[in-house]
Formats: sequence, structure tokens, C-alpha cells
Amino acid sequence: MKPIERLREKLLAQRRALFEQVARAEDDLRWLDNTHPETEEEAQEQTIARLLARLDDRGNAELRTIDRALILIEAGAYGTCEDCGEPIPVERLEVLPAATTCIFCAEARERASRQRRRADVEQPTVPVGTAP
Repeated sequence: MKPIERLREKLLAQRRALFEQVARAEDDLRWLDNTHPETEEEAQEQTIARLLARLDDRGNAELRTIDRALILIEAGAYGTCEDCGEPIPVERLEVLPAATTCIFCAEARERASRQRRRADVEQPTVPVGTAP
């Protein structure tokens, strides 16, 4: 089996697993909706429901990433870094089949993201009602 076909199969397996995870989260949410909790338990169940909803959102985001990689495979554009245009090493794709950047560009994105977060944290805030 060619590496690209093996990666395609891996992406499809991840996709199936995510669909199952999302389905389980939805089943859990439905179960919570059908219970009649006491007041103290209600807050705990609402917290659990919010957690499951967030996991569901994350799962859906991962599904979109996998679907994008599958589309790139079909289009013959899979395995090319979207930032620098160089081929993404097969070893990286084996670990992260939905990767869209080479390791160098991914690291550059991460550094830029950390710098933005740091700048946001370090930026002084002016209290409301005062002049700068």
C-alpha cells in the first residue's frame, strides 16, 4: 500500500472514531436532559453537559480538519505545506495525518501565537472612567 493510501485510511479511521465520540457525547447530553435532578445535582449536571458540549465542538473541529485533509488527497495537493509550499515529510504525516504545514512552519506559527498571547497579557489596561 502506498504511503498516501495508508495515510488516507488512517484519516478515515480517525474520522470514524470521532463520529463515534460525538455520538456518545450527544447520547450523554440526551440522558442528562431526560433526568430530573435535585437542585444540588442540577448544577453538577449542567457543568457536565457544558463539558460534553465543548468536547463535541472540539470533535467537530477535528472532523473538519480531517475532511480538509481528505479533500486535499482527492485533489492531489495533500502533503504540501500551505505556508512554504515544500513537501511535508511522510514521517510528520504519519504522526499527524491532518497536518497542513511542515514542522518548521508549524513551529513558526506556534512562536508567533505565543508572542501574540504574551503581548495580550503584558498590555496594560486602563480602568474604566480614567483618561489614558
